[in-house]
Amino acid sequence: MPTYKYRGWDINRKIVKGTILGPDPVTVNERIRNLNVTPISIEEKEEQRDLFTPKKRFRDQELVNFCGHMALMIRSGVNIMLSLEILEQQSTNKEIKKVYGKILETVRKGESLSTSMEATEDFPQLVVDMVKVGESTGELDNILLNMEEYYQREIAIRNKVKTATVYPKILVGATVATILFFVYFVVPSFADLFSDMESLPMPTKILLAMTNFFQSNTLLLLGVTLVVAILLIILWRNQRFVLFKDNLILHLPVAGIFSKQVIISRMARSLGVFLKSGVPVLEALDSTKNILRNRHLEKGFDKAIKRIINGQTMSDAFQEEQLFDPMVYGLMRVGQETGQLDEMLYKLAAIYDREVEFSLNKLVAKIEPMMIIIIGGVVGFIVIAIAVPILNMSQGIG
Repeated sequence: MPTYKYRGWDINRKIVKGTILGPDPVTVNERIRNLNVTPISIEEKEEQRDLFTPKKRFRDQELVNFCGHMALMIRSGVNIMLSLEILEQQSTNKEIKKVYGKILETVRKGESLSTSMEATEDFPQLVVDMVKVGESTGELDNILLNMEEYYQREIAIRNKVKTATVYPKILVGATVATILFFVYFVVPSFADLFSDMESLPMPTKILLAMTNFFQSNTLLLLGVTLVVAILLIILWRNQRFVLFKDNLILHLPVAGIFSKQVIISRMARSLGVFLKSGVPVLEALDSTKNILRNRHLEKGFDKAIKRIINGQTMSDAFQEEQLFDPMVYGLMRVGQETGQLDEMLYKLAAIYDREVEFSLNKLVAKIEPMMIIIIGGVVGFIVIAIAVPILNMSQGIG
């Protein structure tokens, strides 16, 4: 469901602005008027999610600190302005300090915290929208605590993935470095020696041919690498390619299962946080869709939302689109029937957190032996290609 930006007059004849979800401008117009606001302008908000979109200054860890500290101070009775002053004073990051200063300046002018955060363009829209919900419901401290928990879990999953992939990355780097070292430094020193020999073993001939090719075409190879990198950047901005790539990833034997488990964990936790915070179901679903980070599933999510609008239950709508695993639909159905959907989604997220950790360990356990075999095979081939002719020469001299 699209997000629309609007400006209008409120009942006090003051200009107000904000964002609202809706299937079309006509429906959005009606919803805005229901808020006692007379619309002046309504325009669809464009998504900026390509590689050239500037990164937000607030990363996940900064968001954890912001949400956690603000929630603690608000719950302790500290007003928002003083809370922002404290955050600004204790911040050691100059860029973050500037952002707090901008927010504080706007709040002093009478704007709400969410409007001030949105004006900086340094916060994810998700956090801004959740703060708006907290301001309208009077549960800002609880919502900020929920967002703190959400980003903490995101960081935990990301750190697990990074930690588990460190060793394979080192092996890949070592393999590439070994090949380049032998091709550009070791093999050339033996080339003159081998050129005087009448017959060479096949591995040696292959190694010399590869070395000559790399040395003669270094600039060409660098150019090809640059062109491929540019093409990949262009493809990454192409919606059809991204849709194809995301669909392909989900169907890979081991990595696909892991990716789907990460997405289910993220979906369940996000949706649980939104519902627990009092966000309306359709808005919660739309916000969850935008953080799945898989265009194929986002497309299916859109179809499921339309089914829900037409009267289907959430579990049935997701099951019709075959988005997730059967267990997801079953637990959702139980949550709907008991009126505890948010709690059931939290339990679902906890289950898939464990599945993610298990699958990650399994994936790494399969990759590491393969990488060791590959690097061992490459080094072994090079050593044999160099050692055999030298041994033959020494035997001939003997």
